[in-house]
Amino acid sequence: MHIPDGYLSPIVSVGLGVFTLPTWAVATRRIKRVLNNRTVPLLAIFAALSFTIMMFNVPVPGGTTAHGVGGTLIAIVLGPWAAVIAVSVALIIQALFFGDGGVLAILANCLNMGIILPFAGYLAYRLISGNAPILSSRRVWAAAIGSYVGITVAALCVGIELGVQPLWFSENGHALYSPYGLSQAIPAMLAAHAFGASIVEALITGLGVAYFQKRHPEYLLSLRSVFAPGAVDEGQPSGRPLWQLVTIMAVVAVAALGILGLVIGGGDPGHFFGADWSKVSWPDVATMLLVTLVIAVVIVPLAYLVLPARIKRVGTTFTLIAVIAPLGLIAPGFAYGEGSGGDVQAAFGYVPKGLQDVSGIFSAPLSGYDLPLPFFNGANAPLWHAAIGYEIAGIIGILLIGAAVVLISRLLGVGGAPSVEQPSGGRP
Repeated sequence: MHIPDGYLSPIVSVGLGVFTLPTWAVATRRIKRVLNNRTVPLLAIFAALSFTIMMFNVPVPGGTTAHGVGGTLIAIVLGPWAAVIAVSVALIIQALFFGDGGVLAILANCLNMGIILPFAGYLAYRLISGNAPILSSRRVWAAAIGSYVGITVAALCVGIELGVQPLWFSENGHALYSPYGLSQAIPAMLAAHAFGASIVEALITGLGVAYFQKRHPEYLLSLRSVFAPGAVDEGQPSGRPLWQLVTIMAVVAVAALGILGLVIGGGDPGHFFGADWSKVSWPDVATMLLVTLVIAVVIVPLAYLVLPARIKRVGTTFTLIAVIAPLGLIAPGFAYGEGSGGDVQAAFGYVPKGLQDVSGIFSAPLSGYDLPLPFFNGANAPLWHAAIGYEIAGIIGILLIGAAVVLISRLLGVGGAPSVEQPSGGRP
């Protein structure tokens, strides 16, 4: 869903700041009231979580890839205004350091994924959950459905933004920027998400809320009431064990993705979701899985041992997600609208002039999450080399995001304020 430079006219890219910049200003004022020594680290953790989720690519209809965002989950726990800041920080770090999304397109990407997504997802969540107690199972399903709606609405907006470019900016019958019209861009973006990434987003969000209900209900109670004040009906958590909720939601999501992938691939597993899986080097995949497993066996227990008690479980789970993020590298293809000039040339017979002029205005130091070392860099590097480089680049990104959130809090004058007290009986 990240729009690269060159696919939107600079006028549109910058012009969308009319919506993004005022929202950032309001969000900054809203969260300034509640940021303190306890909530700043949580905001950093959630921003890093969004960054990590966006690194995990999944195959989607059309032989391309897409990813979740986690914006609705952040909005449910910390409130939508905090989600705006958390996701926007992750997106800006991705653009500036990893070339994931264009620099000129930052305002557009933050509008779609950092503003529209969490607010649409949160609104749907509130409508579905109604007056159900915060700890009820209805909230879990409302979170899953709400997040599905949120990311799908954001995908629709991206499709519209890309699709209007040929209408507004053309020369001699050739599009200057994105060559994909509304009849192509909207169905492609909706199909890629409604039948792929949105399902993954729903799984992440539903399981995330179920996890917090069972293991850290204080995050949904005291923090929820602070970031989004209002009456909080705690209720009683569902008597269903967490593993059952995890199993049910995972089975439903995997089954839905499996059926859709086979249907779109004409029943041929080799063309699952319309992608050509014969291009995947399965021996390299096996090596990558083995290397990832070894890293996980070392890093995950180490994280559990060294992390502070307050965030030990959450941090360890987050570390595991970061370690397995390179599994998304297995999926063949690239995200819709993010191909190289050669891909556009093959599809349309020309490369739009504006795309040529704008796409190379900025070169990120870790573009493509590649380390500037021969061992990791380049398309010919073995998959397991790329996977390790991807993990290291991800860790660098996580540290950058943490530093960015701390810097923002310092600029807002946060520090030393009293921590939010945990509710009676809350877990540390």
